Amino acid sequence: MKSLYDSNKDFDEDFFRNIVSRRKSENLFDDLTGEDTDLHDIAVQAEMRVKKDLPWGIISRGFHYSTSIEYPFLTEPYIASRYSDGSFPVLYGSVDLETTICETAYHMAKFESQSEGIDEIIVRDRAVYLIHGRAVLIDLTNKRSSFSQLLANEYSFTQPIGKRLSSEGHPGIMAPSARCEGINVVFFKIEVLSDPRMHCYLTYRLDPRTWTITIERKPGEVVNIVEAARWIQ
Repeated sequence: MKSLYDSNKDFDEDFFRNIVSRRKSENLFDDLTGEDTDLHDIAVQAEMRVKKDLPWGIISRGFHYSTSIEYPFLTEPYIASRYSDGSFPVLYGSVDLETTICETAYHMAKFESQSEGIDEIIVRDRAVYLIHGRAVLIDLTNKRSSFSQLLANEYSFTQPIGKRLSSEGHPGIMAPSARCEGINVVFFKIEVLSDPRMHCYLTYRLDPRTWTITIERKPGEVVNIVEAARWIQ
């Protein structure tokens, strides 16, 4: 299997990370103030007084970092996935927006297909971040045809790859997407990730009658339509 690991990529660029989120922020003071508008106003004013004395951007930078980067590294037990057996953390992203949409649409369709009797449109909101990665990655992108197991829907071939590279100290992988012709990035080390920024919000609308997922950037602005029926047969 030596030829599988004979290529690397000096990766120094932004990539897309697509995670579950909410478009509308919640009122964070509801639990404290209930229906009392005077208490709510006092809480808001106190928050503003605290924030004005903090260095500019410290709160938003912390939130974006913990939301888009830290979560898979700090949350145990880790989740088993294509390149992890669940014994170590992995962060996934894609080098372009279309690929990350296809990847997340697949997982949405597979998850929702496990429920019986669904006959209404299912709506899920997601947030897309740009994150900068700086590392020398093992490059598997040109192995698509010679190692078709990289694209399999079961992970008996790919999980040992991730486990070996992670245990040997490699920071990550560039890998072919199993859902389209795009490229994914797989990171094992949080230290090589930085500068998370919000790129956009997306809304996924899955029609269980046709298993079509319509993706909107804002209401009425369709950016992609994914035919997911092929994934659940």
